[in-house]
Amino acid sequence: MPMKMAVSFVAEHILFWANYPIARNGVILQIGQYQLLVADACAGLQTLLTLEALGLFYLNLVHHTSVLRNVTLAILIVPISFTANVIRVIVLTLITYHYGDAAGQGFLHGFAGMVLFISALILILGVDAALQYFIKGQPVNASHSAMGSS
Repeated sequence: MPMKMAVSFVAEHILFWANYPIARNGVILQIGQYQLLVADACAGLQTLLTLEALGLFYLNLVHHTSVLRNVTLAILIVPISFTANVIRVIVLTLITYHYGDAAGQGFLHGFAGMVLFISALILILGVDAALQYFIKGQPVNASHSAMGSS
């Protein structure tokens, strides 16, 4: 419940800042004539755990040699998944506002789940690139360090 409340709060404030007619009561967003319930699937613990697993799978694939980089990225996956959830709620809210309730609950609702995972993956890649920049002197991975020495 706290994550749903936080996602709802942040989504409401971002859309309000973007001049959309939005209000929030708990986890219910009111935009225009539509009311949207931020459900567990949009911002629940299961989604957080799935995105954490995606991030750890990414760490396993890239095989960074820097322990600091791996631990930092693993810790940052939690706020990354929160941000991805906010993006999903905003996308669904905007779809409903601009195209109606049927669009928001139909195919595009399922597609927003893909947006969640794509945005999480992009954020993970971006944070990883930023960590590479800030943690200087650390090889990207074993294959890059071997290529650099030849």
